[in-house]
Amino acid sequence: MKEKKTRQLAAIMFADIVGYTALMQGDEKVATTVRARHREVFEQLHKIHHGKIIQYYGDGALSVFKSAVEATKCAISIQQQLMTGSRVPLRIGLHMGDIVFSKTEVYGDGVNFASRIESMGTAGAILISGKLNDELKNHKDILTVSLGRYELKNINQPVEIFAVTNEGIKVPLPSELKGKLKISNKTIAVLPFINMSTSEENEYFSDGITEETNQALSKMKSLNVAA
Repeated sequence: MKEKKTRQLAAIMFADIVGYTALMQGDEKVATTVRARHREVFEQLHKIHHGKIIQYYGDGALSVFKSAVEATKCAISIQQQLMTGSRVPLRIGLHMGDIVFSKTEVYGDGVNFASRIESMGTAGAILISGKLNDELKNHKDILTVSLGRYELKNINQPVEIFAVTNEGIKVPLPSELKGKLKISNKTIAVLPFINMSTSEENEYFSDGITEETNQALSKMKSLNVAA
């Protein structure tokens, strides 16, 4: 009987333990303990945040979520737990994309994209794509910052990469990332709009215009919007 496959939009998480191969070569017992803690925390928090673990591959894992918000909150909780006590140097990459899903595997461009983002990262960091970051803008408890636009292997166009900046999450410097930074020769900065009316109650209109203008310009791929 042919296995049924479906296509769907999902938040995809890739994660792996940084330096695991060297750790295994140096002390197999310690490496095994580290991997066991990673999987214990991973499985516990995926249940809480309604994620589905597709497979483990050595020191890493692939999982999917129906919600970008749940995926990001799960990643934050994982890093916060693994960076305390018996620390596990994990890097995580997240992307929102189209996937082909079956009972035994997940594949598609969205999976490849998430894998490339994860491979750029550093221990303790959570890197996310611009597409997934767009889903987080109305959630003030999730904080992110743009690290710039990067050229990724087998990805046609440079992509903007964001880092989660919540408490306990490492924010890597652009020089630490493994992708090739794409420098834009067109840069613009949006200065705060000033409330010229006599009513202070209209101040929020000025702030709103500034924010909306910033967001609109940041969607232009040929333009770099300075913070």
